[in-house]
Amino acid sequence: MTKDTKLGVVACAVALFTTAASAQVRNWPSEGPPRPLAARDSTFPPYELQTMPNGLQVVAVLHHENPVVSMRLLLRAGSASDPKERLGAARLAAALLDQGTTAQSAQDLADTIDFMGGSMGAGAGTDLTHLDMLVMKDSFESGMRMLSDMARKPAFAPAEIDRKKQQTLSGLQVSVHDPEYVANSVFDRLVYGFHPYGMPDSGTPETLAAVRREDLVAFHSKYFAPNNAILAIVGDVTAEEAFTTAKKVFGDWEKKELPADKYIDPPDPTRRVIVVNKPDAVQTEVRVGHLGITRSHPDYLAVNLAIRILGGEGSNRLHQVLRTERGLTYGAQANMAALKVSGDFEAETNTRSEATGEVLRLIVDEFWRLQRERVGERELADAKAYMTGSFPLTIETPDSIAMQVLNVIFYGLPLSELQTFRERVNAVTVDDIQRVARAFLRPDRLSVVLVGNAKAFAAQLAGVGFATYETIELDDLDLMSGSLKKAATGRGAAAPAAARLAPRAARARLISAVRTATDVEPATAYSQVPVGARPEAPQAPDEIAAAKALLEKVIDAKGGIEKLRAVKTIVVKQTLKNPVGQIRQFETTTYIAYPDRFRTESPTPDGGVNLQVFDGRQLWVKDARAVREIPETVARDVNATLRRDPVAMLVAAVDGKLRARALPDVKETTGRIDHALELSAADFNPVVLLIDAETSRINKLTFVSDAPGRPIVEEEFSDYRAIDGVQFAFSGARKNGAQSIERRITDLQLNVPVDAALFKRPS
Repeated sequence: MTKDTKLGVVACAVALFTTAASAQVRNWPSEGPPRPLAARDSTFPPYELQTMPNGLQVVAVLHHENPVVSMRLLLRAGSASDPKERLGAARLAAALLDQGTTAQSAQDLADTIDFMGGSMGAGAGTDLTHLDMLVMKDSFESGMRMLSDMARKPAFAPAEIDRKKQQTLSGLQVSVHDPEYVANSVFDRLVYGFHPYGMPDSGTPETLAAVRREDLVAFHSKYFAPNNAILAIVGDVTAEEAFTTAKKVFGDWEKKELPADKYIDPPDPTRRVIVVNKPDAVQTEVRVGHLGITRSHPDYLAVNLAIRILGGEGSNRLHQVLRTERGLTYGAQANMAALKVSGDFEAETNTRSEATGEVLRLIVDEFWRLQRERVGERELADAKAYMTGSFPLTIETPDSIAMQVLNVIFYGLPLSELQTFRERVNAVTVDDIQRVARAFLRPDRLSVVLVGNAKAFAAQLAGVGFATYETIELDDLDLMSGSLKKAATGRGAAAPAAARLAPRAARARLISAVRTATDVEPATAYSQVPVGARPEAPQAPDEIAAAKALLEKVIDAKGGIEKLRAVKTIVVKQTLKNPVGQIRQFETTTYIAYPDRFRTESPTPDGGVNLQVFDGRQLWVKDARAVREIPETVARDVNATLRRDPVAMLVAAVDGKLRARALPDVKETTGRIDHALELSAADFNPVVLLIDAETSRINKLTFVSDAPGRPIVEEEFSDYRAIDGVQFAFSGARKNGAQSIERRITDLQLNVPVDAALFKRPS
C-alpha cells in the first residue's frame, strides 16, 4: 500500500509481530491458523479473438458491470531490445509515449483525457512496451484514437526527453547507494551474465546520456508495428463494436518486416559468491538463487507452487524458519521470474550483519530440503488455496482482465488457460512438486550476493560452506564489467561511484545531497527510525543570513508567521487519483489537529467507511474486517510525515527546532528558476523545499523516506488559494519511486472545532 501526506491517503505496510508465552507456563492452550475458506466461484467473461489483415491481434472481452472500457496495446519489445551502448532507451521511449504526439502536446493530451474522465499511461518492461487507456463507454472511439496516436505518432519532444532523462538520472544517482537496488542488480548480472536480462533496464548514467532523440525514433520505427502488437479491449462493449472500432482506427497501420533479435544465452548456473562491501551498513541484503524457466514452460504451474512453498504466499518456509523460529529478519521470501526466453529463482531477505552467515546457511538448507524431501499435503494445499483464492481478484476490473489476457497471448498460451486456471492448479500433486524441484533446483550451483559491512560477516562464510568469495567495494562496482569491478583510473584508483554516476543537473545534485545526508543506517537493525542528518560544519554568517532571508520570504508568502502559528485545526475534503491502482479515483475527508493528530475517512464502494487515525502516539485503522493498531515503527514514520507538513516545518524553523540552509538555485526543464531551502534536525531527515523565485511559494518538497528501501519522495504543490489569510495548495501530487498520487482539494476549513473523540480508538 502507499502512504501519502496527511492531506492525502495514509495507508501503511504492516509487519506482523509474534509473541511467545513464557517458558514457565505449561499446557498453555494453542491452535493453528484457521483453514482457508472455500474458494468462491469465478467465471472469466466471454471473449473473442481476431487478427486483422495487418497482423494486429485484437481480443475483445465483454464485461458490462460498469460503463467503462479499458484498452491496452502491447508491443513485443522492451528493455531487452536495447543496444548495450544505449541501455535505457526502451524505457525512456515508453515514458514519452503519453507525453505528446505530433498532433497534441503533453498538456493537450492530459487536458483531453481529463475532459473524458479517463486515464492513460505507458511504460516498458523487460520483454514488452505497453500503452494503457481507460475511458467511459461514450468516449470509446475517441479514447482508441488517442491510444493510436500515442503508439503511432509520438512527438519525442526534446524538452520532454531532457526532463525524463533527468528524472531517470536522479533515480540512478540515488540507487547507487541503495543496498537493495545493488543486491538485485548484481544478482541479475550473476544469473544472466551479459544476456539482456542481466543488464540494468533503466540503463546507466553513461548509456542513458548517450541516448539521443534519433535513437528513440529508431526504436519506435523498428518495433512499433501492428504485426508486433496485441490490443486488448475490455469493458462495456459488444464484440462487434470492439472489432469494428479497432479496424476503423488501426486498419491503416502498415505492417513491417520485423527484426529477428538474437541474444547470447545466459550462462549455466554456477556457484559464485559476491560480497559488496558497504562499511557503514548495519545489516546485510541477501540474495540467493539461479537460472529458472520461461513463462511458457509446461511445468510453469508446478514450479510456481514449489517456489511458493519455499518462500511465497500461502506457505513460505523461509519466513517460517528465518522470522518465526529464529527471529533473524522481519521477512523473507522466494520469487520466480518467468520471462519470455529465460527466468530465475531468487530467495531474498535482509538481516543484521552478525547473523549473515547463519541466514545464508538456512536459506541454502531450504533449497536442499525442497529438492530432497517430499512436501506435505497440507503445505501444498495451502499454497494452492492461495493461488486459486486470489485469482478472482485478478479478473474483477476491466484493467486487470486486460492484463491477464495480454499476458497469456504474449507468451503464446491459449486463452482457455484463464478459464481452467483453478482446475489446473488443483491438479498439481505432491509428486509433481518433488519432480520439478529435483529437475530445476540446483542448490550446489547457487549465485549468492551479500551487500553489507564485509568486515562484520566475511569471517562467517567459510564456516557455512562458502570459503571462496569475491569482495567488491561499493565504489568500485561496475555492472557493465565482466569482473563487476571498474577499471582503475590513470591515478591507479577507481573514481567514487557517486562521482561517476552524478548527473550535472542542479536538481539532481539537490536530491543527491538529500540522499547523502541521510545515507546512514539506523542504530538498531530493523528499526525504521529517522536516520537524521550527518553532522555538518557550522554555517558562515552570510550563509545563515541567506537562509534566514529566504525562510522569511516563504513564510510571508504563506501568510505570515502569526497566521501560521494560529493554525490549530484543518478539515479538508479532496479527490485523489491513483493512475495504476484498481480504484483510480476516490474521495477522502481528513481532520487535522496540530501538532500531531489526524483522521482520514475514505468511503468504500459498498457504502462503508475506512478510517486511518493517528492519535499522537498510535496509528490505527478501521475497515470492513476490524479495528487494528499499526506497529509503533510505522506510527513513528507517520509522525515524521506530520512534521513534514509545510505549516509545521515553517513554524519549527522560526522557533529554531529545524535548521535552515540555503542551497543553489534549481533551473527546471520548463525554464522556471526555483530557490532551494533545506530544513533538517538531528531527529529529522533533511527536506528540500523548491521555492518559486517570483512568488516565494513552495512548488515542491523532496525528502528521503524512512520506509524500507528509503525511497526519494517528491511532493508538488500548485493552485494556491487563501483561506483565512493562509495560502494552501489546492492541487498537488506525491511521487514515491514509480508510484504517483494526484490530489485536488474540494473544500478546506480552517480552525473549526474538531471533536477529540474522532481520534479515540474504539474498544
